[in-house]
Amino acid sequence: MGVAWLCLLCLAGSSLVLLGTAEPVPGLRSSESREETELVEVLQEVLEKLGSRELPALEKRLSWVPLCEPGEPCAVRKGARIGKLCSCPRGTTCNLFILKCS
Repeated sequence: MGVAWLCLLCLAGSSLVLLGTAEPVPGLRSSESREETELVEVLQEVLEKLGSRELPALEKRLSWVPLCEPGEPCAVRKGARIGKLCSCPRGTTCNLFILKCS
């Protein structure tokens, strides 16, 4: 008797949960996709601006050093001193003997 009562209670509870779930509204889905496409367009514009931007004056003033490609000269010898031309990419270092990124 107790098992049957428990099964009946579980069945009634699950039916109440299923009745309480809301169905998706058809008009809402189209507005979400419109917002997503607008967001994608804005992000593409931002990426285009970042790709074609020039260096800000702040980076120039704070002795910002541009990035080098591997194998490019990264330093120049000025007598006994070595001046840095550019910063080597991650995984490479500026070889001070040949003055190139390696």
